Amino acid sequence: MTLATIVKAYLKPAGLLRIVPFLLIIPIIVFHALSLTGCLSTSPAIPNIYIVSLRSNSTGTNGTETPVQARIGYFGICGIDTTGTRCEPATGKSATTLATNLFPALQNTTTSSSSSNTTRHATEVTTLLTTALDLQSRIFISVLAGGGVLFLLGLPALFLLHRDARSPARFDKPRRSVIIRRATYGLLAGSAALAFAAALATTQAASALEYAAAGVTSGKGEVVIKAGRTLQVMQWLAFGFEVVFVGAMPWVVGGRGGEEEGQPWKEQPYEG
Repeated sequence: MTLATIVKAYLKPAGLLRIVPFLLIIPIIVFHALSLTGCLSTSPAIPNIYIVSLRSNSTGTNGTETPVQARIGYFGICGIDTTGTRCEPATGKSATTLATNLFPALQNTTTSSSSSNTTRHATEVTTLLTTALDLQSRIFISVLAGGGVLFLLGLPALFLLHRDARSPARFDKPRRSVIIRRATYGLLAGSAALAFAAALATTQAASALEYAAAGVTSGKGEVVIKAGRTLQVMQWLAFGFEVVFVGAMPWVVGGRGGEEEGQPWKEQPYEG
């Protein structure tokens, strides 16, 4: 099949419609990437992509400062105080190290002052970050990362399936065609399933923590927990696009030679 034949086939109205589902690959990858990179850096909008935020419900050292806040992503943590916002990866780091890096102003104050109020505030920050690390490592496990890996593996498999469905040789080697087809749909469907699991688990767990922190303590507890809505929306969008993408694949990968253009690919029977 020459390049001119392929271009001519896809420039037809039916061919153009078959390209549309492939455009969904872009938002799927983008939403996966943004969800996983939340709170890893201070790049624009990245600190606002978080699972939950933990805010100290006490005043600062002088009684008027805004309480410190820690935002939790899948792999990073952001620290926010009156001096600004700082984010960094949290993997392999202790709460003390994060407190030093994310709240340097507080650490400088602690080293230059021995007041009990300053020491108490530094201890609250360390406790806040310890809780953040526990939530990140034990509650908010990155299932979405596994879904992203399966999706990326499914793309080259989809390319092979696309070629195989248009190759006359598939009738000579039906077993190979079946293996490629099942592997492709298995990877893509598995990715969508993990995206759904991540979106549902994150939404429920974050909302439960927010409700518990507000309901049990009537908003007067030491820590105020807020769920990150931006991350939840991104995860549900990624899942929705994946469902549409996977659902359209049987029609998009319709083969030629025995099947009509645009018809779903049919598994050929084989013996042995």
